[in-house]
Amino acid sequence: MSYLIFFDINGTIIERDERTDLPFSHAMVNLIDVDDPMKGVDTSARSDKDVFMEVLDNHNMSFTEDLWEEFLKLYEEQLEAFKDTDVWRDNVDAVDFIKWLSTTDHHLSLITGELSIGAKYKLEKINVWKHFKTGGFGEDGLRRFDIADSALEKADKLFNYDKIIVIGDTLLDIQTARHLKAEIISITTGSHSREKLQTLNPDYLIDRFEEVKDVFK
Repeated sequence: MSYLIFFDINGTIIERDERTDLPFSHAMVNLIDVDDPMKGVDTSARSDKDVFMEVLDNHNMSFTEDLWEEFLKLYEEQLEAFKDTDVWRDNVDAVDFIKWLSTTDHHLSLITGELSIGAKYKLEKINVWKHFKTGGFGEDGLRRFDIADSALEKADKLFNYDKIIVIGDTLLDIQTARHLKAEIISITTGSHSREKLQTLNPDYLIDRFEEVKDVFK
């Protein structure tokens, strides 16, 4: 049995805390010159562009492509500035799990609201970017289902597989798996509690990845 395995990033591969989005937040400060521009904004399971548009709206600014392009330049500068810090750390046993999966016949991909450049910086930091040949990213759609559809379309061009499984830490990851007619592994290390995740009855509900190793043997 060969799986196509879609991973979320923040709260799933990368430990999620108040530092995770610092490069994004600093780029926003530099763009609109407002203290704490992200206050009250929930970034969980959303595309970076969607978050960007909400921040602008919160400060009575209209989205333009010129503003977006300026932000992207500022964001890349901040990603570079933070790349040697500890803002991005591997989540529980995610790195060992991904490295192990890469030695099997399964195929690894991503479904994330992160822009691909942000995903690359984060996952290179913990040395797993090289294991993901493709993925759906924040530039592929404003909403999660659109990003997931793009990820699947890309994966279908590269891989042959029997089943799809999604791994994530939010209710939206569960809904995304159902959208793709996939199984779902929900991990309790991110934005949503075990109790909240249980409300949508994921196929697997785990605290560490080692708990589902047998699924992929």
